[in-house]
Amino acid sequence: MKIFNVIYNIAAITITLVFLFTVGVMATGTDIYAVATPSMEDEIAEGSLVFVRASDSYAEGDVINANLSNGNTFTHRIIALDSEKQLVYTKGDSNPSADPLPTSISKINGKVVMSVPYLGMLALNFNSTTVIFVLAAVLLVLIVIRFIITKKPKEVTENEKAQ
Repeated sequence: MKIFNVIYNIAAITITLVFLFTVGVMATGTDIYAVATPSMEDEIAEGSLVFVRASDSYAEGDVINANLSNGNTFTHRIIALDSEKQLVYTKGDSNPSADPLPTSISKINGKVVMSVPYLGMLALNFNSTTVIFVLAAVLLVLIVIRFIITKKPKEVTENEKAQ
């Protein structure tokens, strides 16, 4: 019973922290993307999560996340700006040359404000809805098991014995 309580408490705390973190990220207007390629190594490793916040202005040197025409996104550094045409020229830090086409500023999701290594692997391999359902299911199972284990049979009082 003691081991179960420890596992239950760790799982409940972890799930609660993940939930609070997710709500906090959403409340700040931050979006999260997974980095699928090593193009930004050494600064951002392949499989990292990047936290992206929209900005009113962009400058050379900013690491941005932007939409591609096929629906995917990419995370690269701005190496040049064309303010007149509203275009940015980008390059992955570990790529030998600049990206072949400029990106419209309107396609930029925002600046990368933080990255977390390895967590993007989960996002790349699992749908976020699936992860939420799995976490909820694990918590529900733990609650049910805890309820069943801690439910004690009702003790019969002296008055009930006399009747």
